[in-house]
Amino acid sequence: MALKNLQTLLREKLEAAPLLPFPPPAFRGAGVYALYYNGPFTLYAPLVAAGATVPVYVGKAAAGNSSYGDPTDQDGYNLLERIQDHTRSVGEASNVDVADFRVRYLVLDDAWVVLAERALLRAYRPVLWNAVMTGFGSNAPGGARGNGRSVWDTIHPGRVRAANLPAGRMPLTDAQALVAQAITASLMPDGPARDAAVAAVREA
Repeated sequence: MALKNLQTLLREKLEAAPLLPFPPPAFRGAGVYALYYNGPFTLYAPLVAAGATVPVYVGKAAAGNSSYGDPTDQDGYNLLERIQDHTRSVGEASNVDVADFRVRYLVLDDAWVVLAERALLRAYRPVLWNAVMTGFGSNAPGGARGNGRSVWDTIHPGRVRAANLPAGRMPLTDAQALVAQAITASLMPDGPARDAAVAAVREA
C-alpha cells in the first residue's frame, strides 16, 4: 500500500474513533494516538475554531514483545500508560489545563505501529508539538545535562523537570510567531500552497 493511501486510511480511521477525555478510561493494547486542544489558550485559537480535526500531538506506544514475529500481546496497558504520562506533563504546565484536551487512539499490532505514526505525522503535518514545539514527548533530561528549556517548556512553563534548565535558544516571542505560522500551515488544504507553507516552517 502506498504511504499516501495509508495516510488517508489511518486519518479516516482515527477521526472516526471516539473523542475521549484526557486520559481516557482504562483500556489494553498498543498503537497510536492523537491529542487535541479545545481551550482558551489564545495561541491555539485557530485550532480550536477548526474543531477536533487537527491534533497538537501524535504519538505511539508499542507492546515491544514481537521480536520473533509472534503475534503482539495486547494484554498490557502500554498505550494507556503513554497517554497518562502526557497527562501528568500537561498538568504541570501553568497556562493550559488537562480538562481542555481530548484524545483519540487506535489499537494496533506492533508490526504497524511505527508506520502508522509516520503516516499520521505526514497526514497532519506539521504536527505542532511533534515538529515545531519540540520537547513535549521527550524523556526528562538528566541532572548533568546543560540543555536549555525546550520550545514546549518555553511556551508552556511549569514542568518540574524544566525548572532548573537555562532559557532555550528561541526567545518566547520568536517561538510564538513560529507556532502561529505552523498552525496556519497545518490548517491549509492539501496542495502546493500547503507544501510551501510547511517547507517555510521547517526553514524558519
